[in-house]
Amino acid sequence: MKCLIASISACLPLAGYVVGDTTINVIDDQKILKQVPLNVGSLVEKKMTLDWAGLVEQLKRNKVKLELPNVQVSPLENIYESRADSVVAVASVYKCDRCTEWHSSGAATGWVLTADGVMVTNYHVFAGKEVAGFGVMTRDGKFAPVTEILAASKRSDVAIFRVGEGKYKPITLGPDAAVGSDLHIIAHPDSRFYTYTSGKVSRYYKRRGSGRAGATIMAVTAEFARGSSGGPVMDSNGNLVGMVSSTQSIYYPSKKKTDKQGPFQMVIRNCVPVSAIRELLE
Repeated sequence: MKCLIASISACLPLAGYVVGDTTINVIDDQKILKQVPLNVGSLVEKKMTLDWAGLVEQLKRNKVKLELPNVQVSPLENIYESRADSVVAVASVYKCDRCTEWHSSGAATGWVLTADGVMVTNYHVFAGKEVAGFGVMTRDGKFAPVTEILAASKRSDVAIFRVGEGKYKPITLGPDAAVGSDLHIIAHPDSRFYTYTSGKVSRYYKRRGSGRAGATIMAVTAEFARGSSGGPVMDSNGNLVGMVSSTQSIYYPSKKKTDKQGPFQMVIRNCVPVSAIRELLE
């Protein structure tokens, strides 16, 4: 199916100014938030997006065969500017029973795997409440419809999907990163679009509890929050070594019976290791 990309070039979310030899891009989060329901809703109305029934069925797919770009072997001078165009916002829309307008269900993060429009985010981004359709927004303010789920894993929290036709800048898949190695994240925490953070790999461990029990998790020290789900975790060469998944807050046990929890202590930041993404690829 041929799918055109919806452009909002008249309302780009970036404005820039120059300091010396450096161009500083200023992101207008509020403008993006206003454009998301309008543009993704338009894609739904044109029947360009995958419908809910199709999405639910396609989330059962567990393998896809793809041709991937080669690993980047040398450090990038500016990892943010080299990789930000490979990061997308993944958004969905719905209509309520009180008006005729499209509403956004919020925005998560995704990243480009192939130049022809195969992208990756978390399984849980697609597996929430029923919506009318999904779309993605690139850093230049263009929107494209999510048209197909190619492979997914609830246990690993990975979904590989395709968007409408276009030319995209992929992120190469690297090896699993060693504990203590540097890493970099670009994501959209709480609709603060294209936020960069950095840190290190703190450990790998097996997940406990129901649902995803036994899945290998990569814990990191780089900060992220809701909306960062699906964000790329990269090494200093710009290779993908993991993907943002979830956080867990640790509280000291309360000494008072009336308190549900004691003082806050730290946040555990959980990511999907790149090896779990590779398991979905033939």
